[in-house]
Amino acid sequence: MARLTSALAVLALAWAAAAADVTAQTVTAIRAGRLVDVVRGQVLRNHVILVRGERIEAVQGGTAHIPAGARVIDLSRHTVLPGLIDCHSHLVGEVLAASMLQPLERSEAQEALSGVKNARATLLAGFTTVRDIGTYRAFVDAALRDAINDGTVAGPRMAVAG
Repeated sequence: MARLTSALAVLALAWAAAAADVTAQTVTAIRAGRLVDVVRGQVLRNHVILVRGERIEAVQGGTAHIPAGARVIDLSRHTVLPGLIDCHSHLVGEVLAASMLQPLERSEAQEALSGVKNARATLLAGFTTVRDIGTYRAFVDAALRDAINDGTVAGPRMAVAG
């Protein structure tokens, strides 16, 4: 009986924690003056995008209800489009000189740091997903992907060659 009670207590705590996590997620409302609908090939006017946590919850017409306490980003004078995908990228490393050997002359740390800079620049350019084709340094791209996934580094979602 004690085991059953303990198991039920653990389940109740897990359920409560999950419920608290859902309710604690911030809600952001993005007012878009123009919204590119790539599925229908249209530009929609005066729409609101509701984001809960990190996920889009709804896209509604201009008179959409914005939940109380939501953070509002006013892009009513701008065009909003879906995140772009780069299917052939190299976020890690840089070729700054005429020498093709330069990637081999730099340390893994230098390559990783350039990856952090490139990941942020790529995200700010509108690319939310990239397919990283690889690097001369084994698994530096995978480490960058993991750092982005755990929130240590700002960057797009990465599918990596490894």
